[in-house]
Amino acid sequence: MFCRAAIVWDISSTLMLILQISLEDGKIEAEVKLTGILSLGALQPGETRKYGTTIAPGLYAPVHQHFFVARMDMAVDCKPGEAFNQVVLACSIECLVIAVFSSSKNVVEVNLKVEEPGKNNVHNNAFYAEEELLKSELQAMRDCDPLSARHWIVRNTRNVNRTGQLTGFKLVPGSNCLPLAGSEAKFLRRATFLKHNLWVTPYSREEMHPGGEFPNQNPRVGEGLATWVKQNRSLEEADIVLWYVFGVTHVPRLEDWPVMPVERIGFMLMPHGFFNCSPAVDVPPSATDLELKDTDIATKPIQNGIIAKL
Repeated sequence: MFCRAAIVWDISSTLMLILQISLEDGKIEAEVKLTGILSLGALQPGETRKYGTTIAPGLYAPVHQHFFVARMDMAVDCKPGEAFNQVVLACSIECLVIAVFSSSKNVVEVNLKVEEPGKNNVHNNAFYAEEELLKSELQAMRDCDPLSARHWIVRNTRNVNRTGQLTGFKLVPGSNCLPLAGSEAKFLRRATFLKHNLWVTPYSREEMHPGGEFPNQNPRVGEGLATWVKQNRSLEEADIVLWYVFGVTHVPRLEDWPVMPVERIGFMLMPHGFFNCSPAVDVPPSATDLELKDTDIATKPIQNGIIAKL
């Protein structure tokens, strides 16, 4: 397992630990841990506030949200700069219930759907995965949908696995939310990218920050995700950049005072047909096993290969 971390403070004295964890089964987890001291307001004796929680005598903590944007320059099974990837809208899985690297890419969205009652669904328990290719920037403005287990797959359009399927990685959302504000809220003029959980753009050196170079001075002409996608550029066999927006809605509790316990949010990049089998079945032996072998200490024999791991 490999882990990278960054520590960030925001203006409300919230401490955020941002982790990137690479696992032995090929998954890449991104996790944000939030803690710190709440931003408070004062109350008159006997007063309560509709937009916050009374957490101590004379003190209330406002209800609020935190948002993060992960910019991912995808290069699935290819060299940096190659344009062989595509994005697929959450694919649905056909079944009957009985009990990051760069090349030509595309993006597919996958949604799970329930089969209509009939001869193909006699017991009313069949569902399937339906894929939709995201061909342009405006089409790729998407939101999470836990009711359909929605996820997105970035595939290489040149390389296939041993079953002939295109190799890819899928973006699996964690818990998420959207801004709880009206469409004309002033902060949304500067942070229009918060209106959707997923944006997809072709790579451009000038497009690095979702809110533009100077978000506190926005709206500025030609800056930010919402402006860039109006070009409606093609995403088929492109050098794709995923922008995943994720957040948490914090309704303060008494247990959050005086120091808030850690709250976790994040997402996962998971291999999808990228390997021909589980990479976790070929994990190297531990250092302890190697030491025992070197010292010739008699140990209980262990079968080799996949059987031992099973």
